[in-house]
Amino acid sequence: MDRLLTPDERAHHRRMLTLVLDRWQDQAHTWESGALLPEEVVTWTAEQGLLGAPLPAQVGGGGWNAIEAGLLYEALGRVSISLASLVNVHGMMAQTLARWGTPWQRENVMPALGAGKRVAAICMTEPHAGSDLSEITTTLAERGDDLVLNGTKVYITFGQRADDLLVFARRAGRSEACLVSRDAPGVTVTPMGDMLGLRAAGLARIDFEDCVIAPEALVGKPDFAVPVLVPTALEHGRHAVAWMALGMLEACFDECARFVRTRRTFGRPLLEHGQIQTLVTRMGADLEAARHLCVAASRAMQDKAPETMRSVLLAKYFVCRVAQEHTASAVQLLASSGVSERSVTARAYRDSKVLNIIEGTEQILERTLAPMLVGTAGAAR
Repeated sequence: MDRLLTPDERAHHRRMLTLVLDRWQDQAHTWESGALLPEEVVTWTAEQGLLGAPLPAQVGGGGWNAIEAGLLYEALGRVSISLASLVNVHGMMAQTLARWGTPWQRENVMPALGAGKRVAAICMTEPHAGSDLSEITTTLAERGDDLVLNGTKVYITFGQRADDLLVFARRAGRSEACLVSRDAPGVTVTPMGDMLGLRAAGLARIDFEDCVIAPEALVGKPDFAVPVLVPTALEHGRHAVAWMALGMLEACFDECARFVRTRRTFGRPLLEHGQIQTLVTRMGADLEAARHLCVAASRAMQDKAPETMRSVLLAKYFVCRVAQEHTASAVQLLASSGVSERSVTARAYRDSKVLNIIEGTEQILERTLAPMLVGTAGAAR
């Protein structure tokens, strides 16, 4: 990784690794039984300025650039995808509000989000609407002088903990979004347990029944939510998930490297067996490619380059796909120690499947990437 970064970026990366790993590496395996990060961890994340770090400084955030934010997500991903997801979903909501919110929202809502005093989540998915958000049935309807929100959202990451929610709905056939406080009348939060991965990410079902929405809580213009707000949130989320998956894969490779250097089987070091060499080489080569794609995506975002969307999609697509493949290989290689819940590989094996679904499944990303890649083929001739 170091040779892809400037000296300042390398120093930032080392600070992030020291900050996150020294504090939490030995405790992360204990979090998942509670289905939600301990409040101590959420408070620490806010106090360290990590929740607001990627947000613009003018709205109270840390003003970190995309590389700095990516390196944070990589460090968090080495320890816990649930912890990284706390920062990610907060950023998805807050970045969207920072870009498209009203002056009132920037003045009255953003400061607490930037400082990490309030935790944010984003409510898109419904029981019958996931990848295709045109199918959402949550409604905003006029009732007298009021706007009233009704509907159900599911699999809301940190829905059990978030203070402020950005909710996507339909109003007279148009997509709209609004801010809702979790303690508003008519909001019911129900924990969703027994998850394959992200077991400490506080997933929740959130029901909205006749929630009165003030006019100043509307975000963006009419019919703005799905075509404009969603892509803003997803670009942030896909960039973050790619780096999170990279950190997870780095941790798995480190664990595998320690194991094959010290373990002996059939009279030889494990690393001298051809099958093991194949597993390790493929994992290491894909890890190197993943680093390049993540850095390229961040550089494109920082430069506001025309290829930003393509670069972010490629990073998310490739890194999450190879993470799923190689975390399975890591469990196989580590054998009995790889299936222990104390092992980073066991958690990574479960979390990798979830990362390959959230913020766009492999198949959804292929629908966009395939025409992009074919369209640029032969362009250099």
